[in-house]
Amino acid sequence: MRSGVYSDFAAKWSREHQLTNNLDVVTDSTYQKFKSFVMERQREGDIKLEAIYTGPIDNLKKALQTSGYKGTTRELEQLQANLVKEIERDFEKYKKDIKEDIGQNILARYLPESMLLEIGVKRDGQVEEAVKLVRDDKTFDTLLGRVHNKGSNRKGAIAVKDGVGTAIASNDY
Repeated sequence: MRSGVYSDFAAKWSREHQLTNNLDVVTDSTYQKFKSFVMERQREGDIKLEAIYTGPIDNLKKALQTSGYKGTTRELEQLQANLVKEIERDFEKYKKDIKEDIGQNILARYLPESMLLEIGVKRDGQVEEAVKLVRDDKTFDTLLGRVHNKGSNRKGAIAVKDGVGTAIASNDY
């Protein structure tokens, strides 16, 4: 979905709401309003959810008409309608990500970029998992293929797995 839709919705939201100290601005109700907003824009022709497929489908229609296969045009139009329905189902499949994008666009109207980045990092699932991994010495070292020498800590000497002899690692890793 193009970012302009998020920005347009954020502008509409800002006209109708006040930002409070609660920075979780996207409730389920807000999400439903966003979906309605997008679908209304789709019906009005302001956006085309299926836009990335329109060019290839149009090319296929032209090729089929040129070849005399006019009956398939209706089936291609049905395909386009089915694409829109499938894309609508993506609203549920990617709900968490879409809510985050809506929230970022709303907050961008009120907060400096540094705060948006801080909020984004705190809420980012990949960052959270990376922090857990780094804190779990055994899993982290196993993932990197490192084996500790007896009596050493993480910043000390490291034996090289599958290597000849023992390598001593820098304390700066």
